[in-house]
Amino acid sequence: MSNKELVFNIIKKSSKHLTAYEILDKLQKIKKTQPMTVYRALDSLIEEERIHKSNQTKTYILCNHTHEDNHNTAIAICEKCGDTEELKSNIFLEFFKKNNIKKYDFNSFKMEVLTTCKDCN
Repeated sequence: MSNKELVFNIIKKSSKHLTAYEILDKLQKIKKTQPMTVYRALDSLIEEERIHKSNQTKTYILCNHTHEDNHNTAIAICEKCGDTEELKSNIFLEFFKKNNIKKYDFNSFKMEVLTTCKDCN
C-alpha cells in the first residue's frame, strides 16, 4: 500500500481530526517514515479533494462531499472544543452569487466558520 493510501486510511479511521504530526506518529507504528513523506501524501490527498486542511485547527479532515457538483471547501469549527464538520458549500455559493459581489470569483473558494457546536452550547 502506498504512503498516500496509508495516510488516507489513518485519517479515515480516526475518531478525531489529526495534525500532520499525529498522522506521522500513527504511520511510524506501521513503517519508518520521515515527516516530508506525510506532508507529500497530505498535499496529494488535498489536491485530489479526498481530505481538507483546517487552517484554524491545523488538522486534516476527511472529505464527505459527493463530488457531483463544484466542490468548494466550507468547514464549521467549534471555538470551544475544536471539532470540525464539512458544510455543503453550494449554500454559500448561492449566497455570494445573490449578493452580486463582482470583485471576487466565488466559483472557487475555501471557507472556515468559527462557531460553537451543539455539545458545547
